[in-house]
Amino acid sequence: MPSSVEDEQVFIDHAHSLLDEHIDHLRSRIITTANAPSTGTGQDELEREALLDNLRLQLHAAEAARPRMCFGRLRFDGGDDHHIGRIGMRDNAGDVLLIDWRAPQAAPFYQATNKNPMDVVLRRRIATRPSPQGPHVTHVDDETFDGTHEAVDPSLSAMEAPRSGRMADILATIASDQDAIIRSDLDQVTIVQGGPGTGKTVVALHRAAWLLYTHRQRLARDGVLIVGPSNVFLHYIDQVLPSLGETDVVLLTPRQLYPDVRPTADDSRDVARIKGSDRMARVVARAVAARVRIPHKGLTLATHTGMRIRLSSEEIEQASKGISRSRRFHDGRDPFLRRVLQQAARNVARDTGHDPEDREYCDDLIASMVEDSTVRREFNLMWLPTTAERIIGHLLTDASILDEAATGILTADERAALLRPPDAPWTSDDLPLLDEAADALGPWEPPSTAPPDVPDYRELQASDAYRIRPSHSGGNAGSLADRAIDDREWVYGHVIVDEAQELSAMAWRAIRRRASRRSMTVVGDLQQSSHPAGPRTWEEALPWARSKTALHTLTVTYRITRQIADVATRLLLDAGGDPPVLTPIRDGSEVVEASLPLSDLPQYAQSVASEDGRRAVIAPDSLLPHLHELLPEPRFGFGSAALDAPIAVLSAQQAKGLEFDCVIVVDPDALSSQHPRGADIYVAATRATKDLHILRVT
Repeated sequence: MPSSVEDEQVFIDHAHSLLDEHIDHLRSRIITTANAPSTGTGQDELEREALLDNLRLQLHAAEAARPRMCFGRLRFDGGDDHHIGRIGMRDNAGDVLLIDWRAPQAAPFYQATNKNPMDVVLRRRIATRPSPQGPHVTHVDDETFDGTHEAVDPSLSAMEAPRSGRMADILATIASDQDAIIRSDLDQVTIVQGGPGTGKTVVALHRAAWLLYTHRQRLARDGVLIVGPSNVFLHYIDQVLPSLGETDVVLLTPRQLYPDVRPTADDSRDVARIKGSDRMARVVARAVAARVRIPHKGLTLATHTGMRIRLSSEEIEQASKGISRSRRFHDGRDPFLRRVLQQAARNVARDTGHDPEDREYCDDLIASMVEDSTVRREFNLMWLPTTAERIIGHLLTDASILDEAATGILTADERAALLRPPDAPWTSDDLPLLDEAADALGPWEPPSTAPPDVPDYRELQASDAYRIRPSHSGGNAGSLADRAIDDREWVYGHVIVDEAQELSAMAWRAIRRRASRRSMTVVGDLQQSSHPAGPRTWEEALPWARSKTALHTLTVTYRITRQIADVATRLLLDAGGDPPVLTPIRDGSEVVEASLPLSDLPQYAQSVASEDGRRAVIAPDSLLPHLHELLPEPRFGFGSAALDAPIAVLSAQQAKGLEFDCVIVVDPDALSSQHPRGADIYVAATRATKDLHILRVT
């Protein structure tokens, strides 16, 4: 194997030259395809759009691979050596130039040890930095497998690099235990439990890329969903997957899982606890079932032609039997209407002296019935199409509806706590309830003959409901992510949930509906849970997974220094939390604890941290509006754009999953009491990789 930095520079220059040629070729094909004359047929246009989408994804992946395209090299016992990189490449002769890190041939780069060298005699990590001329090789680290020494953990040196404001991949520094998680079986629920800085999130993202590479045929059809705690977090990780060679992944927050509603408020902790309980699934099911309204005295009416129609309550009850229990609400509407129309026709035939089993005569009666507006109105009212928004909106604002659905499930005090004014905004914890209701209802597409004001539903035509509706078939334009993101019923091939400890039991039900074959990766730290309905154990969060779970625990933290871990643990214990299982292996500077007037915060924040790293101010929720006025933009950033500013100002919830070189925790006492058991102060104090300041304000 070449031993010099210069030799690796020659290789990387050659590889980047070939990558540039490939990128130019893709750009040329995109232009040619986009400008090709149209044939005028819809099918050809769909195929062209699909080809353009594919070419753009290839271009995005190739461009994302440019930084640190090659980061490693292996020499094997037989003398062969291979370079390892973000993507696989061949040279112009067709020979393998670069092995994709996800390929089985690259596994020894991460898994080889002195005890099990896997035929590797030397592993090299290649460090590069960007330059105007392309990646510049700064140094190489060689590790021999002769059994004479233990390897130096490369993650330590990686942690010394300044934060960039975006999560970095760890391709060159994946440890063997992390690699085992990344490459674990698809058809299981992989749980990764670990404290702050143990690498849970980057392992989950690398697992997404590895799964898409290894199970491409299966996952290309259904896709992969990543659920992250906040938009700030998704903004933070948005470049990791493209840099790993993947671009077509759906990223959502729990607030975006129900695409038709965007919440603008949050519930109190007591209300959130009730809404998050799995008991609410039974309440919602009752509320949906109550939409079947069978007249207690039966139904008697006359049409405009003088036809007298009668149905007893027993006959209507019989028509509904088995339907509501075996089908979703809207799926049951058509068979119910069909049954009651047929029964009504038999009754009319019998009352007028005709044979009730004369099918042709009864069909004529049905055709006459459905032309009558009174019949349509009365029959529709028995099984009226509705929406999840109406179900949950009425449930939370009408005491009689809530009592009917929740008595025996929720206490009187809990029911009273749930009630709110009709004009109250949707909240975050309403979304799992809406999703539950939508799943129980099933889709409803009004017949094409319905008038524009169909949301009133009283104009829906029973005749159209009686006839079999044609199936709907949509086009296939757009990427998988584009199609999946707005489809509430899309079932993904694999779902990855980060900060999973923040999901309530009802939120977990919504997540499970989107995961096929119980294929999930669940990442979190139960110690950091702040949701009042959050799980205490993974068994509580995932009771349906049972024996299909594989639990991995990461305890070594590369991010947090011993000094930061000690202070964070003290603050957590003072707030009533449990001691974390965490092993920091880095030493750093002492934590600074100080007091000063809040008005001095802008100057303090700009003076305590170096200019070559990322800084953050983390404060209690109640203080953030005041800080928005006190801290000047664009020097300080807020909301989803916080990471674009030199100093991000965040709540503890927004800071989940993020890391910074320097963190200033403002008003730790308020953060400690913001949630029970100190979850927020622990999150805030463990975001720093180098410098932590605990600032009590006056």
